[in-house]
Amino acid sequence: MNNYSIMRVGSVLVLAIALVVATFTFPLGTRTGANPLDNNPPNEPSNPVPANGSINVAITTDLSWTGGDPDGDPVTYDIYFGTTSPPSKKVANQTALLYDPGTMNFSTHYYWKIIAWDNQSASTVGPRWEFTTESKPNNPPNTPSGPIPANGAANVLLNAILSWTGGDPDGDTVKYDVYFGTTSSPSKVASNHTTLTYDPEMVMYNTTYYWQIVSWDNHTASAKGPLWHFTTKQEGILTVIITKPLENHLYFQDQDKMSLSRNTIIYGSITITVNASAESGIAKVECYIDGKLYKQALTAEPYEWLWQPIIQFNGLSLKHTIKVIAYDTQGHNATAELNVTKWRFHALPFIVAGVAIASRLLLHTTVTGLVFNLKESKIAVSFYAIRTHYKTIGPLKSARGVINFKSCMGGILIGPTSMTRFGPFHKFAYGSFTILGEVHYNAGRVGQGILGNLLRNALTK
Repeated sequence: MNNYSIMRVGSVLVLAIALVVATFTFPLGTRTGANPLDNNPPNEPSNPVPANGSINVAITTDLSWTGGDPDGDPVTYDIYFGTTSPPSKKVANQTALLYDPGTMNFSTHYYWKIIAWDNQSASTVGPRWEFTTESKPNNPPNTPSGPIPANGAANVLLNAILSWTGGDPDGDTVKYDVYFGTTSSPSKVASNHTTLTYDPEMVMYNTTYYWQIVSWDNHTASAKGPLWHFTTKQEGILTVIITKPLENHLYFQDQDKMSLSRNTIIYGSITITVNASAESGIAKVECYIDGKLYKQALTAEPYEWLWQPIIQFNGLSLKHTIKVIAYDTQGHNATAELNVTKWRFHALPFIVAGVAIASRLLLHTTVTGLVFNLKESKIAVSFYAIRTHYKTIGPLKSARGVINFKSCMGGILIGPTSMTRFGPFHKFAYGSFTILGEVHYNAGRVGQGILGNLLRNALTK
């Protein structure tokens, strides 16, 4: 045996001894009842997004964090989220490191927490985090729209009320500035107006008006409406009509008796009646007889005047002109006129007497001078003669003379007549008139006698 062989035998012997020792000292494989290796819980959730205590967080923000496991074990997460502390569980066994809470509320404080679990049922509770979402962004008010009157409208009444649609998408309180005028750059006529209507108190017919509305919310955001315009109606027609007497009619004691082919004839008293109208309203109506204001103007319906003169000659003519003028509240006026023939005595006797006078076949008397209290009835005339002359003419009689300070009576008044009245209550009259028959007179009553004495003394001094 050489040295090499001896070395190989020695190496084998050493390995054999080592194998025996190892067999008894380190058992091969795992024995029943042996302790396993220790498991570490997941990492504590950290690095929250949004960061703890954040403010003005967008309402669409997703939540995220850092997790993991020191042993490399798979990890799932329970997510707690809400507006109360502690928050309630929203998700269990989520594997992702991200959570979408949905759209959150504005200006709201939220709480959240993460619990990590590994596959060995070991867990780690993360800290409670919190944040506050952003305030709701303000939107400007709605742009004013829906104008009334409609843009470009015509024939708008003067009492029209402006209105429009407004409001605010956020529900904020809105106020309005109103611009209104007759130019395309209207002036501001109202500020901080709280309603959706405005009374412009227009006064001009056939005029184009411009208007615009600017809305303001309580965050000073504004919205300017478009420029609108409309045109008011044409001026309303002012009308006045004499409804009584009617043209070409015959009236007897205020009653319409018949229509005539020509002329308007009035016997006795008559109620002058007028119909007046205007869109803006009637201010007053005046009545004129032969150019003179008759009684007082009327300011309310009915527009009526009773015309009943004792003797109503226009000079030597029976023709008269009735004129009425109506005024509206805008200062405009309208006129109506009617020419009439006004009788205060019987037509037939007058015609007969006129023929008789002309032919001198009917007894009649003409009185000229100053008289007092001239009165006429259907069958006679009475007066007090102060200083008069008379002339009686008939087929069998002709006389003339003077009557002073006597109470007189005679037949019906047949004309022609020309008298001017004056004095208190127009009781005195000077002129001439013709009556049927003769004049009969006496000293008069006590009062007339006293008046006669006073006048006699005054006239003889």
